[in-house]
Amino acid sequence: MFYYNPVKINFDIDYIKVCELVQTNSILLVTSKSFYTNGVIDSITSKLSSKIKNVVYDIRSNPDINFTKSLKQNDDYEEIIALGGGSVLDTAKYLAVKGVINEDLKNNTLSPSNQAQFVPIYAIPTTSGTSSELTKWATLWDYKNNMKMSLMHEKLYSKHAIYDINLTLSLSRQLTIYTALDAFSHSIESIWNKNENYISTNYALQSMDLILHYLPKLVDDLQNTTYRKYITLASVYAGLAFSNTQTALAHALSYPITMKYGLAHGLACSFTIPILIECINDKHVSSILIPYKDKINSLFKKLNISNNLADYGINREFIDEIFLNLNSRAKNGVFDLDATKKKILYSL
Repeated sequence: MFYYNPVKINFDIDYIKVCELVQTNSILLVTSKSFYTNGVIDSITSKLSSKIKNVVYDIRSNPDINFTKSLKQNDDYEEIIALGGGSVLDTAKYLAVKGVINEDLKNNTLSPSNQAQFVPIYAIPTTSGTSSELTKWATLWDYKNNMKMSLMHEKLYSKHAIYDINLTLSLSRQLTIYTALDAFSHSIESIWNKNENYISTNYALQSMDLILHYLPKLVDDLQNTTYRKYITLASVYAGLAFSNTQTALAHALSYPITMKYGLAHGLACSFTIPILIECINDKHVSSILIPYKDKINSLFKKLNISNNLADYGINREFIDEIFLNLNSRAKNGVFDLDATKKKILYSL
C-alpha cells in the first residue's frame, strides 16, 4: 500500500495569511468575477502591492479550454494565488504549466511536455466540494469537440491549501448542496475503486459521516460557521481520499450529462449514487458501503435530490450512448458495467 499527498494544509485561518506564505515578487492572482468585485481580492492586492503582476478574474464554471489557453499569453509570474471554486483552481493549474501542453483528444487528456516548468500554487478554495486544491488533476471542457479534458501531473499539487470558513458563507443553499455532494461523491468513488486502500478509505468514511450528519443541518442554517467548518473538513477528507484513487463510474457518467443537459457538476456526479451502490461487484467494498445505503437515501430525500434519471430529461438512448463511450474513469470502479447499465435502464 502506498499513500501520498504533499499539500500543506492551513485549516480554518484567515485567507489573508497567504500573503505571508508567498515567496516571490512575481505573482499571478486567479479568481472569479464575484470575488474581484466584492472587495475580497482588494485585501490581497493592497497587501502584496507590486508583487501582483496580473489578475485573472473572468473565470466561468466548467472553464472552456480555448478560453483558458488565451489566458496563457502573459506568463511573467513565478507563483499563483488561486481564490475561488473548482473552476478557478483548475484554471490555475493549467496556467501553472509553463511550456507546451499536449492534447490527446482520443483519450481526453492534457499532458505537459517533458520540458515544461511548473509554478507553485497557493490555493484558497471558496466552496467545500471539489477538493481540487488537494489533487494533481484539473478538469477543462472542450465545448468545440463536446468533451471533457483531464490535465494531470505530479507537480500540479498545490504548495499550500488555505481554508477560510468565512469565505464559504456567501454560498447559496443550492451551491452548498451541490458542492458538498461533489465531496460526498469523491468519498464514495474512492471506496468503490480498484485503487482503494486503507488510508484513502479511512479519510473517505470520515468525510461521508460528516456530510451525512452536518449537511442537512447546514442547509437549514447557512450562516452557521460550525456546520460550515465541518462540511469544509469533509471536503478536505474527501480530497485526501480520492487524490490517491481518482474518481470512478459516477463521475464518468456525469461528464456527458453535464455537457448535454447543463447539470451542475456536484449534482450530475452524485444523483446516481443510490442506484450505483446497489451495483457494486466486490464483497469487500459492499461490506463497507451497503450499511450506508439507508442513510444515503435519507440524505438525498432530505435534500430533495431525485435519483430518477427521467427527472433530468435523460432517456434510454442517451444511457446507451454514455456506456458506449465511457472514459477511463469508469474502469476504476468495482462494477460489472453491463449489469450496471441494465440496472440504470430498468430504473427509467
